[in-house]
Amino acid sequence: MTSAYALKGDHFIHYQLKQEVGYIKLRLWEPPGSSSGRQTSNLPYLYAANLTFGTLREAEAFLHDHLLTNGALDVPDTNFPQEGQIEILPYPTWGMSLT
Repeated sequence: MTSAYALKGDHFIHYQLKQEVGYIKLRLWEPPGSSSGRQTSNLPYLYAANLTFGTLREAEAFLHDHLLTNGALDVPDTNFPQEGQIEILPYPTWGMSLT
């Protein structure tokens, strides 16, 4: 592990699944970590996304893939709680080839 990966804090992706009339709303966000190396005290998150899906199964499939892509290690396929947070690895896509 190089010093570029040495971090002071944990990284999490937060999510919320909400049943609406006719669709499922999925909200994802990542709060700024204390180790981000930049001043983020006035920002409530690094990113936030609001997505809608026709079924819970579709929303959970997207959430599952998003978490794995962003460095989560042990993620269920289905039966997510309505809201929660999942620990992720910092900088999970560093070193990926874009060919």
